[in-house]
Amino acid sequence: MKIKQNSPGMNKFFWGLGVFALSASTVAFVTDPYLMADIALIILSLYLMVSGLSARRLAE
Repeated sequence: MKIKQNSPGMNKFFWGLGVFALSASTVAFVTDPYLMADIALIILSLYLMVSGLSARRLAE
């Protein structure tokens, strides 16, 4: 039985999705000093997801 692994682009997408879920779930609970850090995590996660989906697949 062969186990199919995700491409590096999809791994980057899933990391971005995880960071987005973490930062979006805590956005309601953060106080003022950490608001900019939370916004930065959301921007970073969106970058990871977009760049992961647009990554070209390497030769298999």
